Amino acid sequence: MKAVMTVVAALSVAALPLAGGAVAQTSGSQPAPKQPGYQAPAAEKPAQGIRPVEKPDELGLWRGSKIIGENVKDARGKSIGKIEDLMVDSNGRVVFAVMSFGGFLGIGDRYFALPWNALRFEHEGNDVKAVVLDVNKETLEKAPSFARDRSPSASDREQARRYWGDTAITAQVKSKLAADRASTLARVDVDTRQGVVELSGSVSDERTKQRATQLAREVDGVKNVVNRLKVQAGG
Repeated sequence: MKAVMTVVAALSVAALPLAGGAVAQTSGSQPAPKQPGYQAPAAEKPAQGIRPVEKPDELGLWRGSKIIGENVKDARGKSIGKIEDLMVDSNGRVVFAVMSFGGFLGIGDRYFALPWNALRFEHEGNDVKAVVLDVNKETLEKAPSFARDRSPSASDREQARRYWGDTAITAQVKSKLAADRASTLARVDVDTRQGVVELSGSVSDERTKQRATQLAREVDGVKNVVNRLKVQAGG
């Protein structure tokens, strides 16, 4: 029995160099040279298709085809006109929208230029759901306009900017309030006269009331904020 064990041990020790050489040959071996015309397999391409965006509402990008021809509503949801065209400056930024209000004013042969920031957009991802212009009929009747057969000019842009200044401020303040995490701010009424913003309605607490003032002051063109919001529990 002792002799058999000795023989087995000897065979095992003798096999070690062979095994080590095999391992060394495997680990140290170089890949075979490539044959002429050989092409490495192409890396697998990622699947194509619609890729979800983490925060689509922060993209700020919309398809022009979804905006041109879109109906415009007032703050109460009544249709007042339509976007006929968009005017873009040399930097590729939309400066103002060309709109018609024939059905609302009974004027079918005139176009109106509105600053882009005077409009408020309700959207879902990259799709515009509604275009809102918070304005009354009297304001539209006095607004500068131009004939349908004439292209808008730089003077139309400047007139629109001056005339619609308060409307643009109101739209931007409402957008800021609606985007805030405090849900009650979306229901705040906003009115602007000569750069002075007035906030009215109700909110749930004093902190939210002060937050509304802060957000309104962040909008360009705001000269002062009059906060008439009432604090009501559950407001």
